[in-house]
Amino acid sequence: MRRAIKSLIVTLATLFIIIPIFVLQSLPGSGGGPDFYGTSRYVSLNETINVAKQYNLSIYLPSELPNDFERTAIYLKDGPFIAIVVYSAEGNKDYKTAELVIQISPGGSSPTYSELESIAASMLFARAIEINSWPVLVNEKASTGGDVETKKKWGDYFLLVTVYIEGVSFSMTCPTLTTNEAILIVENLYLLTE
Repeated sequence: MRRAIKSLIVTLATLFIIIPIFVLQSLPGSGGGPDFYGTSRYVSLNETINVAKQYNLSIYLPSELPNDFERTAIYLKDGPFIAIVVYSAEGNKDYKTAELVIQISPGGSSPTYSELESIAASMLFARAIEINSWPVLVNEKASTGGDVETKKKWGDYFLLVTVYIEGVSFSMTCPTLTTNEAILIVENLYLLTE
């Protein structure tokens, strides 16, 4: 009798707890964890700079942009600091589908150019370069990840350029840009002070 009750409890737990959790995690856009929109807030550029200063971080953003791109949104999480800056020629504020997105996050000490060369050598479609004495990793065919909206708009791959400046990584997803256009953006990064 006890074995039958235990079996019934396990069956009910599976039906009413484990299966619903699995179904919720497998829904499109869920990704199994919280979305960045749910853990961040929409902020101004000045607020981003002020919060970065509290963490002793330097923020660099492009002084020139191609294709009539304009900054449309900034999302900030400040524990730990992560900022996502969205640029679009369409007025798109969604970091998942905009034409240019820069994720800014501290990463300890920046890798050297030779360390990036080693990393790039182990990847297809990637190379290390140096711009303004900053080590830069260019991945011309980075995976767009598992987000349904991103995959639907850009397919399986896009251009990803990561610049390492003063212990901070600036990862740019640029699905509509050429590698040369993205490199030009990196060349025109400047330090924001206010």
